[in-house]
Amino acid sequence: MNTMRKMMLIAAAALLVATAAAAQEPASDPYDFLQAKLAAADGKYDQALALLDKVMARSPNDPTLQYEHATILIDAGRVDRAEAELRKVVVEKPDFYDAQRLLGRMLLDRAGTDRAKIDEALVHLRAAFNRNPDDLSSGMAIAQIYISTDRPADAAKILATLLERAPDQRSINYTYAQVLTKLGRGDESRQYLERAVLLDPTFTPAVLQLIDIYQKQNEWGKAADLLKPLIADDPMNLDLQKQQAFYYLRAGMADKAMASFKVLTEADPKDTRSKFYLAEALSDLERYPEADKIYRSLLEQAPNDPELLASFGLSQIGQQKLDEAAKAFHQMQAVPDLPPNLQALANTQLAYIELQKGNYDAAIALARPILVFNDKPNGQAINIALEAFRKQKKYNEAIALLQPLVEQYGSDPFVNARYVEMLVRNGEKDKARQAAVTEAKFGTRNTVAVAEAFIQAEDAPSAIELVKEALKNKPDDVDLQFALGSAYERSGDKKAAEAVFLQLLAKNPDNAAALNYLGYMWADAGVNLDRATDMLTRAVGQEPRNGAYVDSLGWVYFQKGKLDLAEKYLTDATHLLPRDSTVHEHLGDVLARRGDYVRALTLYRLALSLQPEPKDEAKLRSKIADLEKQSQTAQRR
Repeated sequence: MNTMRKMMLIAAAALLVATAAAAQEPASDPYDFLQAKLAAADGKYDQALALLDKVMARSPNDPTLQYEHATILIDAGRVDRAEAELRKVVVEKPDFYDAQRLLGRMLLDRAGTDRAKIDEALVHLRAAFNRNPDDLSSGMAIAQIYISTDRPADAAKILATLLERAPDQRSINYTYAQVLTKLGRGDESRQYLERAVLLDPTFTPAVLQLIDIYQKQNEWGKAADLLKPLIADDPMNLDLQKQQAFYYLRAGMADKAMASFKVLTEADPKDTRSKFYLAEALSDLERYPEADKIYRSLLEQAPNDPELLASFGLSQIGQQKLDEAAKAFHQMQAVPDLPPNLQALANTQLAYIELQKGNYDAAIALARPILVFNDKPNGQAINIALEAFRKQKKYNEAIALLQPLVEQYGSDPFVNARYVEMLVRNGEKDKARQAAVTEAKFGTRNTVAVAEAFIQAEDAPSAIELVKEALKNKPDDVDLQFALGSAYERSGDKKAAEAVFLQLLAKNPDNAAALNYLGYMWADAGVNLDRATDMLTRAVGQEPRNGAYVDSLGWVYFQKGKLDLAEKYLTDATHLLPRDSTVHEHLGDVLARRGDYVRALTLYRLALSLQPEPKDEAKLRSKIADLEKQSQTAQRR
C-alpha cells in the first residue's frame, strides 16, 4: 500500500514539474524534486525542504515550486513561513488557484473571531472560487463566512451558484434553505430542505427544519412520514415515536395514531400524555366507550387539567352528550389562571352547546364577547351567533353584529362573506352585490369566499356573475374556474358546470379537486361512469386520505353495481369523515341494496343525527320510513 502511494506521488510530482516547465524555466534535474516529495510523504520534512531548496535555487521565481515548498512547511508545522511564501506566490501570480485556495483556508483557520483576518481569508477564497467555480469546498467556506458575518444575501448568491453545479449535495441544499429563511424567504426554503432529505432521509437537521415548516402549513401527515427513517434508525427512541403518533393524530389519521399510542402506553403504563392522545384518537374514530374509559381514568388523577377537560368535553359533544360536555367546560372555566386560548375555547363550546339545545339567545350572549380573539375574528363564535340569528330569521341583528367586524377587518374573506350572506338573506341584494364587488378587489380567495356566500344564501346567479367578472382579469386562475363550475352545478345548470370543469381539466389534467367534482357529478347522475371511475381513481391516488374523494369513488362503484368495491371505499370514507352525514347515507344505500336492512337503518339514523341539509334530511327520513316498512314486511313473511 505504501509503495502504491509513493508511485502515485511520483506521478503527481512529475506532472507538477511538467506543468512548471511549460510556464517557467524547466528544472535542470527533476530528480531532487521527486525525492523531496517522497521525503515529505514519509514525514522527513527537513530532508524534503533541503532537497526542494536545491531545486528552487535553480528556478528561484517558479511559483509552482514555491507553492510546493509552502505545503511542506505546513506539514512540518512551520505555518508562519508557509503563509509568507504563499502570500508571495499569490502576489506574483494572482490566478494561481491552488495557492489562493490554500492561503485562504490557512488564514481562515488562524483567524479565530478576528473580522479583519476573516475578511482577508475571504479575499483569497473568492479569488480561488472565481478561478474555479466547481470548487465546492471553497464555495461553502465563502458562504459560511458570509453567514457568520451576517451577510446572508451574499451567502445566498454563492450557494445558488453552487447548487447550479451540484444540485444533489445535501449540505448545500440545507445551508441554502437556512439562508433563505434568514432572508425572510422561508417559503422558498422548503424545496431545498425536501431535496436534502430526499438525498439523505436521516439528515436530522434538515428533517427537523422541514417538519417545522410542515407543522406551520398543517401538513401533519408529511411531518409524520419524515420521522419514519429516523425511527427505523433509532427504534428505541420513544420520543420520536410519540412525536410521529401526535402528527398522525393531527393529520386526521386517527387509526395510525391509535395504533402507535397503544404501543406507547403498553411500553410505559405511566405515560399519561400518550394515554390522553390515545383517548383523542379513539374519540376521533367514534370508539367512544373506550375513549371515555381513558378520559375518566385520567380525570380521576388530574380533575382540573384544562387540556384534558377540553378534550373530554369535545368528545362528549361528538356523542351529543351536551349536559356532560357543558359540565366539563364549566369545570374548565373554574381552573385558576386558565390560559386565554382555553378560556375562549370553553366559552365557544358552551355557546355551541346552547345552540344545539335551541337556546338561541343564550348562544348569542355567550358568543358575542369572543367574536374576536387575539386580534383575529373567531370564526366558530361568529358562525354560532349567525346560525342562532338565522334560525330565528333575525337577519337585521346578524348584520348589526357583523358591521363592526367588517369595518375592522375589511379584507378578511370569512367575515365579509358572512356579511354578504346575511345581506342577501335580509333582502338587501344591491347592497350585498356592492359589498361583494369591493371584496373581490382583494383577490381570488376573497372572490371565492363571497361567491360561496351567495350560494349559501340561495343566490347562485350573483355568485356566477361575480366569478365571471373576476375571470375577465384572471382567465387562467384555476381557483376561479373551479368556483365557477361549482356555482353552475349548485345552480342546477349541470351542462354549464360540466363544460367549465372539462375546460379546466384540459389545461390541468391532474387537478384532484376538479377530477373529484366532475367525477362525482357524473356518478351521481349515473352517466359517463367509466370516465368518472378513472377520474376519481386518479383523485384518490393523489390524496388517499381525502374522505370526500374516497366517498366519491365508492359512490361511482355503487352506481356501477360493484357493491363489494362500493362498500370497501365507503366504509373507508366513514372512518375518514366520521361526522359527515352524506358519507354514512351512501354506505347505508349500499347495505340497503344488499338487503342488510338492520345495518342500513343504523347508518341512516346516524346520518340523520349528523345535522344534514334540510333537503337531505327529508330524503333520509323517507329512506328510513321505506326501509322500516320493507323490514316489517320481510319479518311478517
